Amino acid sequence: MRIGRMGLGRGLVLVAWMALAGCNQIAAERDGSADGADPAASLLERAEGGDVDAQLAAGRFYKDNAPDAEGAERARRESEALRWLTLAAEAENPEAASDLGIVLATADGTNRNLKEARRWLGRAGQAGQAPAYFMLGEISQSGEDAPPNPVMAAEFWRKAADLGHVGALHRLGEAHEQGLGLDADLDAAVAYYRDAASKGYVNSQYRLAVLFDEGVLIGRDALEAVKYYRMAAEQGHAPSQSQLGYLYARGDGVVQRYDEAVRWSRMAAEQGDPDGCNNLAVLHLKGLGVEQSFDEALRWYRLAAQHNHPGAQNMLGTIYLTGQGVEIDATEAEHWWRMAADQGYAAAQYNLGGMFSRKLSSTITRDEALDWLVRAAEQGHRSAGKELAELQAEIAAETAVAGEATNDPEAPVPAAADTVTL
Repeated sequence: MRIGRMGLGRGLVLVAWMALAGCNQIAAERDGSADGADPAASLLERAEGGDVDAQLAAGRFYKDNAPDAEGAERARRESEALRWLTLAAEAENPEAASDLGIVLATADGTNRNLKEARRWLGRAGQAGQAPAYFMLGEISQSGEDAPPNPVMAAEFWRKAADLGHVGALHRLGEAHEQGLGLDADLDAAVAYYRDAASKGYVNSQYRLAVLFDEGVLIGRDALEAVKYYRMAAEQGHAPSQSQLGYLYARGDGVVQRYDEAVRWSRMAAEQGDPDGCNNLAVLHLKGLGVEQSFDEALRWYRLAAQHNHPGAQNMLGTIYLTGQGVEIDATEAEHWWRMAADQGYAAAQYNLGGMFSRKLSSTITRDEALDWLVRAAEQGHRSAGKELAELQAEIAAETAVAGEATNDPEAPVPAAADTVTL
């Protein structure tokens, strides 16, 4: 299992939806054209006639549907969003001004204009629009059009939070946790996360779960971890679902129940979560909560490996080398071990290094094998350390023999590979 951590930095496009979290909006008319590319003709007719609410609704329709399109069609929808939102904003509609600023900040290509976005977002914020202040914080933190200013970002997020923006509470928690723009204060960070989590904010629920699960920054509390994983999982958050399934399988913070481990892991796996796929592979392999099935285990290991889960990649390599349910294929084993090793997975690094001494690979050289064994040994992999010492001793012996063969006691002896002290 991997317990992920959420970072502070994100692209503005990815957080545009957060700018609207927890705020009332004028409901846009969703009845669009047959292909969903345009709003209803009746709405456009009212907008053309100067109805500000209709202009706002039309602008929001295009804004919300633009991410579903690509290329020229996306650009068209963004342009239409800008057109209608500008008309409504110029009619002193603060919600339109806020949405206009958000589109200007997150649009693609020539539709994007951060300077103009700041202008409209500033107006909207002064008119009490929390999403506008939130987006101003995102822009200030990103440093896209000016050096990053975390202090200013925190000020904007605080204003948004004061106006009821839940996503801003999470951002303030991150700022306190990381000491960016605010004093590093873990207690304050947790307080902000708890506030946002109690309001249903998934990112805060997940962050709290990870903090209590890892037990690094704060004392480990499995019960609190399960509580927040469950809150996020019930909202469909795949990483929380997979980790909740893992905790059920271990009986950590909950009564051990393999049926619940399967249920939550499957929910995550069906969303493509690599940990969820790996969970299901292990459960099928061992017949825990499901009928034992190597074919199902192999299927889920493949899916997890394709989603870059290093543990699953390492397991696939082992399966191909040993021929468990598949034809023995050392080349395929090397492929998956290399994928995992490149991600720093110590067991796969050891396996790659071992392929040389066992003469299982025609491509891995002794120097490369040494490199992989050193990397694994430095992570505390004992078998790698032992094999590394044996390979280094072999090299030293060969070097000594080569020196004797020169019959010249003064001949320089080539340096052996660097050793690793374990």
